[in-house]
Amino acid sequence: MDAIRVENLAFKYSRNAEPALKNINLSIKKGECIAILGDSKTTLCMALCGVIPHLLPGHMEGKVFVDGQDTAAMSVKDIATKVGVVLQDPENQSFNLNVESDVVFAMENIGVPPAEMEERLRDALETVRMTPYRYKASHQLSGGQKQRVAIASVLAMKPDILILDEPTRELDPMGREEIFEVLLRLKQSGITTIIVENDPPRLAQIADRMVLIRDSEIKCEETPRKFFKQLYGDSRIKLPQVSQSFLDTFDMLGLNENTVLPMSVEEGVEIYGKVITNCESR
Repeated sequence: MDAIRVENLAFKYSRNAEPALKNINLSIKKGECIAILGDSKTTLCMALCGVIPHLLPGHMEGKVFVDGQDTAAMSVKDIATKVGVVLQDPENQSFNLNVESDVVFAMENIGVPPAEMEERLRDALETVRMTPYRYKASHQLSGGQKQRVAIASVLAMKPDILILDEPTRELDPMGREEIFEVLLRLKQSGITTIIVENDPPRLAQIADRMVLIRDSEIKCEETPRKFFKQLYGDSRIKLPQVSQSFLDTFDMLGLNENTVLPMSVEEGVEIYGKVITNCESR
């Protein structure tokens, strides 16, 4: 069974408005890490976590299933036990005086038994590498640390699916690096993860598939290598530098459509070596 399945989803913020989403069909397997880029990506996330249709006004068609259940027939509380959401601004997710209180607060809201809280708290803080800051005042944390605490507070609720809506948007370069390290650990942990971001090269290091939304529809849904090959030449999509270089010199290097697109310098050196060897043997 898919973790999430979307069937013919369409959404307008009002009946007379242009569609924010249309003809969206998407299946996400359990344990997959999916990156979403392009237009209306936040709207899609709101539909995946049940904010649409329950809390956000508008006109929705189609269906979204979470763990086989139609979100339209579920309560927001029931959806929240399965889908955790981390927002752009960590300041909007901090409600208490210190790190421990913020993580515990989230668990209290869903009625986690006190006997379980300590273990969940420890595990969540360890996952985001915030254990040493357990008793630190929230206002003394950096932006990246605050976002890591926000992720921990969601992880402590043990969701099956985690959605992160531009989690590095408000952060400086160091904070962004901290969050991408956490995202990589989350992928390795096996939790189903959906990431909305605007950094395709970094997402390619984490995502199993990348989804591009343009003009309210899914225009591309591929593994990172195929995604970048298909969208080569699209000025709005930044490719990894080594991938861009290879595609720029595609004909000169004697590459063909079956050549594996390198995603790192190490892969680039290996593939380039094979190309040179083939050329010398001709």
